[in-house]
Amino acid sequence: MTSSSLTQALGYPKFRPGEAPRMLVLESDYFLVRDVIQSARTLGWEVETLPIKLEGAAEAEMLKSLLMELVRFQPDFLLTINHIGFDESGVLAGILEDYGIPLASWFVDHPLPILGGAEQNATSNTQIFCYERTALPWLARIGFEDPRHLPTASNPEQFHPKKVDQAVAARMGRPLNLVAGSWFQRARIDVTPEGADFARQLASGREVNRQFLRDDLARLLDLNAPEHGRALFVASQIALGEATLQSRVELVEGLKSLGIVVYGDSHWEKLVQGIELPGAVHPTRELASVFAGSEVNLNITAVQMPSALNKRVWDVPGSGGFLLTDAQADLFEYFETGIDVATFSSTEEAAEKARYYLDNPAARDKVAARGFERVEQAHRTHHRLQSMVEVLAKRFG
Repeated sequence: MTSSSLTQALGYPKFRPGEAPRMLVLESDYFLVRDVIQSARTLGWEVETLPIKLEGAAEAEMLKSLLMELVRFQPDFLLTINHIGFDESGVLAGILEDYGIPLASWFVDHPLPILGGAEQNATSNTQIFCYERTALPWLARIGFEDPRHLPTASNPEQFHPKKVDQAVAARMGRPLNLVAGSWFQRARIDVTPEGADFARQLASGREVNRQFLRDDLARLLDLNAPEHGRALFVASQIALGEATLQSRVELVEGLKSLGIVVYGDSHWEKLVQGIELPGAVHPTRELASVFAGSEVNLNITAVQMPSALNKRVWDVPGSGGFLLTDAQADLFEYFETGIDVATFSSTEEAAEKARYYLDNPAARDKVAARGFERVEQAHRTHHRLQSMVEVLAKRFG
């Protein structure tokens, strides 16, 4: 098709009143993609998918397939998670802008290391949604119009008491567990010597923590020439990975005397000695049952998230389990601590709260029941999609 015929074919009205939204999803193996597709279809939306590489530029064959699908399906909008499928130079973003296709990009990792140096993606047809509210000013500053905060949520098709396998819950549930990766691979293995050296330089004289990501990194990027920007992104991710690893090891060591069990990767064996390490939990076949079958589910947020909540915060109570989590800033907007979930601000407090709830099953069960009600009422994936479409329809309809 010629450019003019494509313009005509793709000039159909978007978000027509009274009609179910039509969503084209750039499909990858990323966990949230499956949740979004399932939840949209549950809502009665028209959904099609286009397989996409997790990494790589906007290749000609992919662009051809995308344009053909846009003409055939005529979606109201295109959805990508973490801007997957989009090239740094903005070729794909520019094409979608030229043909007036609304793009929703939902960031469920911090956008700064993903979009840094990719300001060409800030097109007029792009609506950014981001689970990390402290990143919104930076997103606006590099050119994205009206970025919106949109936290993650729990998919009831996977995390719900009705989805719990009682046999798995009985076999894999523990009094006190932590389901978490160690971050050893990311912080200490998947690094080049140059990247590790730069990360050490970056961390020298400053603590690499949530405050660093929220304030210092954006400022440092402004001071660096473009040719040094990518090295700074890589170094920051290594340094933040190491900070996350150390915070998790400290927590597990501090709760070792309570018999904590860690479900995670094999690297835990070299990080903490003398605890039960059953291995990883299958995310779709076992995870909800582990949450429901355990007495206290411990959670700790990665350092790369200054205020946002990880999916454990929604999925544990969404499965009917009891959650003891670190006191992330956003948590207090959505839950009442001690009522819906329990929180801690230090390893010592985590041990104290874990001991209390292990010894008080009635209090634990009451909190778990209230947490489930809170998630069921407002924090399922379909709730987030409905919020997303309200924003998109107002802006592009």
